[in-house]
Order: sequence, then structure tokens, then C-alpha cells
Amino acid sequence: MTPRIRVFLADDHAVLRAGLKMLIDAQPDMKVVGEAEDGEEAVERVVSLKPDIALLDVNMPKLDGLEALRRLKAASSQAKVLILSMYDDEGYLRRALETGASGYILKKAADSELMAALRAVARGEVYIYPSLTHLLVNR
Repeated sequence: MTPRIRVFLADDHAVLRAGLKMLIDAQPDMKVVGEAEDGEEAVERVVSLKPDIALLDVNMPKLDGLEALRRLKAASSQAKVLILSMYDDEGYLRRALETGASGYILKKAADSELMAALRAVARGEVYIYPSLTHLLVNR
């Protein structure tokens, strides 16, 4: 049996985190290993728990997801980071990728698409929500 993908969730909305946890834990190849409701807590817990992937909301209290990503990279965290956002904004997307994110997905994505994104990132691929790729290509 292949090892499960260990996922850490960071989002300031408890209901969203609970839904994501149920969805991820229902996958035979994934498991949620920790959660945080703000960016500061996310950095501390990701460094200590060492998940395979940190799914970070871009907009959180204390530290936003992009600053949390920057701090994780500065701390030499090996966790890959998938940014979860409601913003289909080129600025957020570019900053996430420039800071070292392994992907960027919108909250409006279908659950199957989020699972595909997590699996792609776990394989070492970069995942960009399909409707956002034109933002990068057009430049």
C-alpha cells in the first residue's frame, strides 16, 4: 500500500475546514494531519507536523496565506503549498508562484478538481486552476 498524502488545512472558516477535512479524509490516499485558523498558527504547525502538502487560504488573519508561504519557505519547510483562494486575481497568482507555491486553486473548484490538484502537487507537479492559466500565458 502506498503511503497516504498528508495534508494540512489552514483557513479561517471552521465550516470550510470541516468540509475539506471530511472530503480529504474520505480519499483512500489522503489524510488531514492538522489544521489552523490563521497564518501564524499554520506556519508553526506545518513546521512541527511536516505534512506533504499545506493547503493555505490566501486570506487569513494574523498572516495571510502568501506571507505564511514565505515564512514556510524561509524555515526550509519541505511541505509543498497549494494556495486556496476565492480570488481569480493575477497579482495573487503571480505572488504565490514567485514565493514558491506548488499550485493555486479557487474555492469555487469542484471537489474532484481539488483532489486532482492535491494529487498533482504531491507528485511534484505545479497545479494552476484552469481558468487562470490564461493570466500567465497572455503575459
